[in-house]
Amino acid sequence: MSHTPHATLDFLINGAEALVRVQPVDVSAEWGELIVESGPWLRDPAAGFARGALAVPLDDVTGYIVAAGSPRDSWPVSLGIRIDLVADPPVDGSQLVVTGELVARDDRGGTTRGTVVDSTGAVIALITQRSHLVPVEGPPTAPVVAFDAPPDGVCIRDALGIREPSRGVVEMPGTVLSANGIGNVHGGILICGAEFAAMSALGADGDLRSTSIDMAFVRPGSADETTTFRTEVMHTGRSLAVVRVVATAATGKACAIGTVTVQRVSS
Repeated sequence: MSHTPHATLDFLINGAEALVRVQPVDVSAEWGELIVESGPWLRDPAAGFARGALAVPLDDVTGYIVAAGSPRDSWPVSLGIRIDLVADPPVDGSQLVVTGELVARDDRGGTTRGTVVDSTGAVIALITQRSHLVPVEGPPTAPVVAFDAPPDGVCIRDALGIREPSRGVVEMPGTVLSANGIGNVHGGILICGAEFAAMSALGADGDLRSTSIDMAFVRPGSADETTTFRTEVMHTGRSLAVVRVVATAATGKACAIGTVTVQRVSS
């Protein structure tokens, strides 16, 4: 592949990164590392813990690896993400280390994978991401809009303004805290919203945990407008449930389609 990659690439903190307390360490065209600060905002009244929020730093670290090795006039966007969620994130203020590595790259994009480990080195989440390149005038160089980080006592669900007009339907109003570097809803936030919607469909009350979320991204959705998540329960049993979630933009067109697998735990 013949191109001039980004000579330098600054990691930007946009609303989604501020929401999940993501900070950069280092990113190259082959490997990357971020830090996430844990805290009470990672608790959730329905899901117990907002495991899906870990998709934000996982999406970031793997996406930036593709960006670092891509032409200056191109930027990667997600085609598909699968995350496997092994354990609950800590909420004690300890740091999570998020790393990613390149699997393959071509003229159209790249495939990457990554992990989140806690302070003991135990893996709590994994990602595989497929990205493709879209033309841009240049890489993002500043947050797309100004934002204020939410207070520490506000959980991610409340910070995003999540509403549940009916069981299995979740609405996320336009908010800067959902934005990526080009003003669309961050892929990790769409995964987080899908988790909230699946828990709504199952009537969760802290007794269920997402174990995997597999999402295809079919078109961008503006972070300035409401995103609606609608569900279909494909299977529910004593210990396992599978929920299909479709996220639609304000236009009514789907922007992401995913499958959330959930298991029951002791409350």
